[in-house]
Amino acid sequence: MRILVLLHGWYGERIARNVAMRAPEWSVKTARLPTKLPAVVEDVEEEARKVLGQVDVTPDLVLFLSEEAAAAQLLPFIAERLKVGAVIAPVDDYRWLPRGLERQLSTELGELGVYAVFPRPFCTLAGGRHEAVRRFSSKFGAPRVRVVVSGGVIREVEVLRGAPCGSTHYMAGRLRGAPVEDAPRLAGLYTQLYPCLASHARDPLTGEEMIHLSGLMAKRAVEEAITEAKRS
Repeated sequence: MRILVLLHGWYGERIARNVAMRAPEWSVKTARLPTKLPAVVEDVEEEARKVLGQVDVTPDLVLFLSEEAAAAQLLPFIAERLKVGAVIAPVDDYRWLPRGLERQLSTELGELGVYAVFPRPFCTLAGGRHEAVRRFSSKFGAPRVRVVVSGGVIREVEVLRGAPCGSTHYMAGRLRGAPVEDAPRLAGLYTQLYPCLASHARDPLTGEEMIHLSGLMAKRAVEEAITEAKRS
């Protein structure tokens, strides 16, 4: 699968590196988005062409990892010119993609025939209706792990699906030797200490901070894994 990552800086770079490292059979290319765009971009085509000039592949999937809300105005033009079928635009900071802007993007991309998902945060992704999104989410998204428990202690942790930023693998490496009763709490803590890329910005609709949700996803993954281990 060919993946194009549209990014601004460290946030996107870190995710792109992790995806490329853990899915070496995929092609992962990056292109930088312009920074400090005005709230209303007058010439979308001109700014979008700066991005398209960096692209030398026809991607199956675009990861839109913008750190500035204004850059979202470029995405429909870029997606149309690249003839991409699917876009994942995660929201790890509410300020980067407010819900009103998400709805606008969803409508515009839908009119172009582009399937788009907006996981809040990225590590809540758990599937989709487009083949490229399903393939991506088979490896990256909502954490899923398998654990080996012996003597009330976590002996082994296998990552079945990891958070796109790499925090699940970080957590798994530190959870070995933890008491079973402490493991879920520690999973959430280690995820946030990675450090988690989700922000402390609160989503007005849910009232939750993105970083709290990411820790909760890791905690639940370990709870479910422990329950499954006790059954076997």
